[in-house]
Amino acid sequence: MKMRAVVIALAIVAAVGGIAGCNDDQVPAGAPGATAPTTVATAPGAPGTAVATTLPTRDDANVDARDFAQGDQFYFQSPSGNIMCGFINTGGIGVGCQLAQVTSVPAELPGCGYAENKKVAAEIFNGAPRFRCLSQGMFVGSPTDGSNKGGGKILRYGETIIVRGTACTSMESGVRCDTGGRGFVVAAEAQSLF
Repeated sequence: MKMRAVVIALAIVAAVGGIAGCNDDQVPAGAPGATAPTTVATAPGAPGTAVATTLPTRDDANVDARDFAQGDQFYFQSPSGNIMCGFINTGGIGVGCQLAQVTSVPAELPGCGYAENKKVAAEIFNGAPRFRCLSQGMFVGSPTDGSNKGGGKILRYGETIIVRGTACTSMESGVRCDTGGRGFVVAAEAQSLF
């Protein structure tokens, strides 16, 4: 009887402590629907641009990555078709995006982007973001719409896909990919690393 009273008292203390630890618009850590805290920092070279510095949670994805799979790789393209991205699981390559057309080229890639065989790209390689000038469709998936244009399935504006802990979000202003707070944002008008 004494043991039962102790167990009930502990349950009451735990319940009160859990309720006291949150207000009306918070979910206790570890509860269903809870997400990891996000620390925000300003990206270097992009005043006022906030980026998350923690890994995305599974709850941040609003599409099923399996719908974008081509074998053991995952590919998507922006609704405009100008940005094509892939999650590559071979050769140490992680995630990357390349642009079909650009109006601005990163200073790190002078002469890239204006010729058919020189495409501006950004990738996360071994956890660090970097720019690349590509001569082939490295991050371009196979056609999925019956046409000959590669790129993979369209990731609509506002959609986020997460593969192996790396998140990419399609926005009207471009595509943002990150893992552990490091990543890139690419668009025809501008590209940046953080």
